[in-house]
Amino acid sequence: MNDWLHPGQRKAAAAWRSGEGGFTLVEMLIATVIVVVGLVAVAQLVPTSMMMNANNRSDGTALVIAQRQMEALRAVPLSATSFTDPLGVTCPLSTTCSVGDPSKPGQVVGSPLFNNTPIIDYAQPLATGYGFTYTDPNDPTGAVNDVRWAVVTINNGTTTSKRIIVGAFRRGMKSPSFPISLDTLVSK
Repeated sequence: MNDWLHPGQRKAAAAWRSGEGGFTLVEMLIATVIVVVGLVAVAQLVPTSMMMNANNRSDGTALVIAQRQMEALRAVPLSATSFTDPLGVTCPLSTTCSVGDPSKPGQVVGSPLFNNTPIIDYAQPLATGYGFTYTDPNDPTGAVNDVRWAVVTINNGTTTSKRIIVGAFRRGMKSPSFPISLDTLVSK
């Protein structure tokens, strides 16, 4: 078999081969358990990352809706107490939406706030004229967005400024989602 090897080389080769050994069954089982535990840990991250991705998409959509509503409310003249939207995007069709009450200066009018903070309280019922639900026609999930706002009018005989607080909340999400709130002051 190893006739071409020198007798000293044959002896070294035989000694080297006798030291060879494979993995034992116990070592293979331990290695398999380690790999399986690692794969299970990684597999558990997939649903979590999918849920977080859906929440981020939901928050992004709510933010865009809240920004659009805020811009519409900022565009209403300070002297106006209501507005309509012929497209039905920032105020439902055939509806008049309110933008504050100058007879109640310094008071929050419209949607109730959460613990007197500039955050709309969605646990309270919808205040007439200060909110609506909106379903984006381009959203494949058909999620309903609850859009609400509150206004604080500041006046000295005439309206000089309005503090507007807008919130948007996506309803019907499988995982917990939080409302988006925006706050701004519009003045002359």
